[in-house]
Amino acid sequence: MTQLAVIIINHQHGDMLKKTIESLMASPIESDYKVIVVNNLPEEATTNWLESNNPQVELIENETPKGFASNINMAIRQHQGFDYYLLLNPDVTCQPGMVDALVSTMEHHLKVGAVGPQLLDPDGSVQPSRRRFASFFVLVMRALHVDSLLPNLSAVDRYLMKDVNFLGMTDVDWVTGAVMILRKTALDQVGLMDERFFLYFEDEDLCCRLWQNGWRVCYLPKAQAYHIHLAEGRKKIFSKANFHHIASAFKMLLKYHGKITRCYD
Repeated sequence: MTQLAVIIINHQHGDMLKKTIESLMASPIESDYKVIVVNNLPEEATTNWLESNNPQVELIENETPKGFASNINMAIRQHQGFDYYLLLNPDVTCQPGMVDALVSTMEHHLKVGAVGPQLLDPDGSVQPSRRRFASFFVLVMRALHVDSLLPNLSAVDRYLMKDVNFLGMTDVDWVTGAVMILRKTALDQVGLMDERFFLYFEDEDLCCRLWQNGWRVCYLPKAQAYHIHLAEGRKKIFSKANFHHIASAFKMLLKYHGKITRCYD
């Protein structure tokens, strides 16, 4: 039977985490799966709730907080015997059948290294969770929040793939790590997430490396999840998260020498 590890990084989002886990377990999942929660900061209430209500969930407690990539990599390294790893943000509500649809896609398309579902806002509108690789212009516009002041920039709209009508499984440059299933054999080849990205862009970078090594990255609209989309780095300009967003954007520029859109030509 397919072995699936579900990894959730919790950064003091206990109430949302409960809804995420409850939605995950609300419908049967065909795979043999294990849920791993990483408490990035101590949160006694969440620890007690998991121990009382979901003792089968494995809890990892960090002594000091780590970046998103570091936490994901730590969880994967400690759980090597799985076929796939499903990354779930604690602000996600899984819809029935989402997990099975993602796993089935991986099982039937052996050159697919990563798949993301359709993410929805609480009002049901579709989030642009599948994107093209960012151009230098788009990266700077978004890092400095210029696109918030000047909406509907054609370059940004293209980056967000607003010009595509997704009717089924589609190859895309990258999918966001809010919900993403990864193939173990692909990770063995391309490596885990780049821990130089403390927060943000680690998902885009990983997808680029998958394409560089001949793996496909796909978007699967029939698999769905609601996503509150905290995105503090995009919504709170003077937050620490926004500092990480800007820093990671420039790390991407340096890593790909300003040619991110052609990273796998």
